[in-house]
Amino acid sequence: MSEAWRQFCTQLLSDLVALPSVNPAERSDYDTAVYGEARVVDYIETFFCGRDYPVAFHRTPVLPGRENLIVDIGLSKGRRTVLLETHADTVEGAGMDFPPFSPFVSNGRLYGRGSVDAKGQLTAMIAGLEMALAEAGEDLPVHVRLALVVDEEHRHRGVDRLVDRGLQADIAIVGEPTELQLCTALKGSIRFNVVTHGVAAHSSVPHQGANAVYLMAKVLRIFEERIVPSLEAFRHPLCGTSTACVATIRGGRQVNIVPDRCEIGVDRRLNPGEDWSRAYDAIRQEILYGLSADEGERVVFEDPYLIDMALETDPSADSVAAFANVLKMHRLRERAVGLPFGCDAAKIAPLGIPTIVFGPGSIADAHSRNESVAIDDVVLAAAVYRDFILSGIEQPKIDRKPGPDSDVGSDR
Repeated sequence: MSEAWRQFCTQLLSDLVALPSVNPAERSDYDTAVYGEARVVDYIETFFCGRDYPVAFHRTPVLPGRENLIVDIGLSKGRRTVLLETHADTVEGAGMDFPPFSPFVSNGRLYGRGSVDAKGQLTAMIAGLEMALAEAGEDLPVHVRLALVVDEEHRHRGVDRLVDRGLQADIAIVGEPTELQLCTALKGSIRFNVVTHGVAAHSSVPHQGANAVYLMAKVLRIFEERIVPSLEAFRHPLCGTSTACVATIRGGRQVNIVPDRCEIGVDRRLNPGEDWSRAYDAIRQEILYGLSADEGERVVFEDPYLIDMALETDPSADSVAAFANVLKMHRLRERAVGLPFGCDAAKIAPLGIPTIVFGPGSIADAHSRNESVAIDDVVLAAAVYRDFILSGIEQPKIDRKPGPDSDVGSDR
């Protein structure tokens, strides 16, 4: 493994983690020194502006002050296109065991918010491209399009705008932590709120009111005892069982008032083949069945504010099989796996592009209080990207020693 490329990945990833890019969610007024993706997008554009090969840039506004960046490398027409897509935003850094945006290396791992989700993915993509250019020069056998999008950690509006452009590619590889495994299936999700209504009264005479929290307690019992167990019937060979989770609850205004409103937030994870509207309606019907008619009239099911479709890509597709062959060459698992979480991939696949998810690190480390990624895994992912680019999306014919201990590049 080339020490020069290891240092390249370490430095690039450190630079990216040191640039806070927390998703501001629905904030309209926020501190741009911490929130928003602009610093990362500017850094990547500047990085490519300083290279000695031809590139083309496209910045697309998505939200105020927040832009997608597309970088095209290998401008020759008539060649197959590889789309490398990942996101620039991270979740909040509060509550971490160390300063979230002061990256450091310990025991071969780089720590910091975004190190694995998804700046480690971006680092691997860029390093793999650099390695391929170091070997092939400007005459790459494929056209590479790197797409860096915003808002993945909230409402996926960045990839929505990307898809609106009508992209074309022979394969899309979405960077997320998959432990260096090829993912061809992942769950989708719907997220929505359920609200119970009551009648406010003084807490000294609670019988004069109707407690919305008590009614919500009945709804929660139905979730736990009926809805969650029923999902065992929805099982996918790669993704496992469908799930539902009540993740938030809000109710009451102050302790001496009988609460007249309570709200829960529901996250329903959908397996490939499930219809979101049927899943939503099944939850609604199960809750109403478990309540009296009067109680049911005081329950409101809000429309989903997020609908993410599941992904299922045919692993036998030519471009996907070519990527699996590269993994095999590096002695990595070539058989496809499924993931329990969703990502941008499910938005890209409906364009007719064979879409997979791949990247270093584990989802267990993402969003965690000690988020980190193994540097060697980032470098190995970069080597996979390099060899896939150099293969021209064909059966690899690259003459080099395979496996994690192989040289992953030469000094440039």
